[in-house]
Amino acid sequence: MVEREEMEKIDMKKVEKIVEKMRKKYAKEGIRAYATGEYDQLRGLIIEGRVSPIEIQRIEDLKEHESKTISFLGNLYLTLGAITKPIFHIFSKFPFARKLELDLYSANMRFSAKQWLALSTIVTLLVTIFTFGIMLLIITLTGVSWTIAVGISLLVFFLSAVIMLLIPKQRAEARGKAISYELPFALRHIATQLSAGIGLYRTLQAVAKADYGPLSEEFARTIAEIEEGTDTQDALRHLALRTRSLALRNAIMHTIRALKTGGNLSDVMSDIAEDVAFQLRMNMREFGQKMNFIGVIFIFLAIVFPVFVAILGSIRNAPIGAAQLGFSFRVIPLSVDMMALIYFLLMPALLLWIFIFIKVIQPHV
Repeated sequence: MVEREEMEKIDMKKVEKIVEKMRKKYAKEGIRAYATGEYDQLRGLIIEGRVSPIEIQRIEDLKEHESKTISFLGNLYLTLGAITKPIFHIFSKFPFARKLELDLYSANMRFSAKQWLALSTIVTLLVTIFTFGIMLLIITLTGVSWTIAVGISLLVFFLSAVIMLLIPKQRAEARGKAISYELPFALRHIATQLSAGIGLYRTLQAVAKADYGPLSEEFARTIAEIEEGTDTQDALRHLALRTRSLALRNAIMHTIRALKTGGNLSDVMSDIAEDVAFQLRMNMREFGQKMNFIGVIFIFLAIVFPVFVAILGSIRNAPIGAAQLGFSFRVIPLSVDMMALIYFLLMPALLLWIFIFIKVIQPHV
C-alpha cells in the first residue's frame, strides 16, 4: 500500500505516446512482435503496477525459437494439440499461473504466459509418459500392482506441473536476491561518480556496463527506456516495479525523492549503500545463528541416530541377549529390512533435505 502511494500516477497519453513510438521504431527494424509485447507489458507496469494480460508472443512462435529444444517442444505441443490443449487449460487454472506473466517479466525470461504454459504442458506430459514407461518395466519384472504404477505416474504429473509453473517465480526471486547482493557495491560506484560531477544518466550507463550481474542487466534495460524517450524518474519506477529486490526498490524511491527535492544524490546513495550493507551483515548473523541449531540437528541425524538404531537393531536381531536381559526386544520394529530402509532411504533423504534447506537460506554476499 505504501508503494502504491509513493508511485505517482503517470499520464495515460504520455504512456501511449511512448508505447506507440516504440512500436514504430521496432516495426522498421523488423522486430515488431517482440517490441510490441514487451512495451505493452511495460505499459501495464506503468499504469497498474503489474503486468497486463496482453500476450507477448503466440504459442505458434515457439516453433521459430532460436533454441532447438524450445522449437522441438513447441512443435510437439502443436502436433499433439488434441492431448495438450485440455492439459493446458487445466494448468491455466492453477493458482501459480495467475502471476505467471509478472514472474516471467521479473525473471527476464522471454516468454509469454501462454508460451510458458504450453512448454509446461508438453514437458509434464513427456515426463509422465517416461515415468509410466519405467513403471511398466518394473511391473513386468517384479509384478508390482497397476494401481501403484498409475498412482506414481499421476503424482509425477502434478509434481512436474507445479515445478514447471514455479520456475519463473523462483528465477525472479533468485534474480532479486542477486540484485540485492550486488546493490551496495553498485550504489557506492554511483555515489563516487556523482560526487565527481558525472551526471546521473552517465552514471547509470557506467553501472549498466560494469560487472554487477543481473543488476547491470536491469540498468541496461532502464537505459534503453530512457534512450527511447521515457523520463528518467519513470524509467527508475519501472525498474523498481519489475524487480523482486526490496532493497533496490527502497533505493530507487529515495533516489526519486532526492531528484524531486534537489537533495545531494551522492550522499543519498552512500547512505543507502551503508543501510543495505548493514542489512546484509544482519542476514549473515541470522544465518550463523540458524546454523548453530541446524548443526545440532545434523549431529543427531548423522551420528547419534545411526548409532542408536544400530545398537537397538543389533539387540533386536541377536539370537541371544534378549532373554538374558529379561525383556523381549522382539517388540522393537527394527528388522533387517527396516534397518536397511532407514540407512539407505530415510537417512539420506533427511540429510539431503538439510543440505537443500541450508542452500536455500544461505545469504550470498
